[in-house]
Amino acid sequence: MVKKYCDKGKYAAPRWLVYPELSAITIGWRMGYGEDYRMNEPPRTEEFYKLFPQPQNWLFEDKKFASDREVLSGFLWRDYGRPKYSQIGEDRIVVNDFITMGDEKEFRQNGQWFRSIEHMVLYSRYGSCTGDHNLEIPIRILRDYEVPESERARWEEFKYTVCLNACYYKIMNDEDLKKWLLSTGDKSLVYISDDEWGGQSNLFGFALMELRDEIRRLYKNEHLIDWEYTEYLKDAYPYVNHNDHPEEDPQSPEYQIIRQILQGGSRYVRDVDLDDALAGKYEAGQILTEKAFVDATPKIGGMLTSHRYLIISQYMADLSQFEHGTGWGLHTAARNSRFKVLDVYTFNGKTQIVLAQLPDGFEEVFETTSSLERKIVVKIRKEFKETLKFDPIDEVNTPEWRQRVSFPIGMSDEGEFF
Repeated sequence: MVKKYCDKGKYAAPRWLVYPELSAITIGWRMGYGEDYRMNEPPRTEEFYKLFPQPQNWLFEDKKFASDREVLSGFLWRDYGRPKYSQIGEDRIVVNDFITMGDEKEFRQNGQWFRSIEHMVLYSRYGSCTGDHNLEIPIRILRDYEVPESERARWEEFKYTVCLNACYYKIMNDEDLKKWLLSTGDKSLVYISDDEWGGQSNLFGFALMELRDEIRRLYKNEHLIDWEYTEYLKDAYPYVNHNDHPEEDPQSPEYQIIRQILQGGSRYVRDVDLDDALAGKYEAGQILTEKAFVDATPKIGGMLTSHRYLIISQYMADLSQFEHGTGWGLHTAARNSRFKVLDVYTFNGKTQIVLAQLPDGFEEVFETTSSLERKIVVKIRKEFKETLKFDPIDEVNTPEWRQRVSFPIGMSDEGEFF
């Protein structure tokens, strides 16, 4: 049975543990199979990131690149790609009985499939030196390829990072290898081979040791993950086909997006003298489109006009820096912005029309009226009554400003909705 709620005290899994084969910036989060989970993923807090830190190869902005990023098969883990380990202790394990570079069991990184860790490493080496990124190149050609002298220093610089990332994508997607690696405790891992990955250099062994530390860090609080709820978010189409009023469930993504818009948005006003016939067309629950730019101000005072648009928005552009002594505090919504009418309320002859500017693509979340909306409307009505006691603000009651904001939102001057 599908579980559409998260247990108290638990969390939906971070995306890097849901799809560990996807890197931080792959298009798979936007147009691939990771998109649904990214869209449904609940908003994350600072506490969440302390419990579930991002992988080292997701934190590329904090690293110093030694070489071109594309050749790394992932990003640097440490400054300049330096290995974390360089010494083999007395207490050691030979890893060859459990894993070798050439073990053939396919794994994926983003849209590419690799037959082994060796395949991914040699593919990166060959592609970075030749510019040929054809995955169908036979492994024997990749093995026989000799790095030209002109590329030797560059290869030496990034080869450990390539190996480390290949190990990451291989083992993060293989539960048996992951369990084996963690079972080795803190022992040194030694790889026996005659190539540059074993022997005295032991690069493969050191990469496994660094990956072991990383897996421990990433999964330290796995017991706090609600995997059943995570599975639901993976398969649920974003903001569609969620039954049982998910907009009322504080754990649901629908509830979170509504809360973010209504409670996290700033407030702006544009005071107008609307014809009663036009004003009478607005009803709570409507979703409108405004074809023109929408100007408003965060300066909220008493009213001289008959009507006020109160706009709740996170998307108004601050254009006040381009004013020339007008003092409007000019903020503007883009053309074709979408708004939901939350309330139309008249008090002492003054009418306030409350609009929430909607994020692109999420109109369906706001098609029903949630308890959050009803609560905020009660609060806004109370604030409106108090605001009417204030003195009007001179800067936003000039003829120039009044002319600028005179047109109705979401309809033509004749009252036809766009």
